[in-house]
Amino acid sequence: MIVKVKEPQEKECKMLKPDQILFTYLHLAADPKQAELLMASQGTAISYETVTDNHGGLPLLSPMSEVAGR
Repeated sequence: MIVKVKEPQEKECKMLKPDQILFTYLHLAADPKQAELLMASQGTAISYETVTDNHGGLPLLSPMSEVAGR
């Protein structure tokens, strides 16, 4: 498992292997090239901003939204 805070750079996307898991903020809607590279890698990419809790909340996105709003 690879854990990052920032989205991967193009060269990092190309290094991801099928048996690896990337856990980070991805912002894929704003960066279709990144989405294409991650899909081509055949690795598993989990985006912090899509993780939901049992109540449908976004526990990993909420703190970042607070920081961005300040």
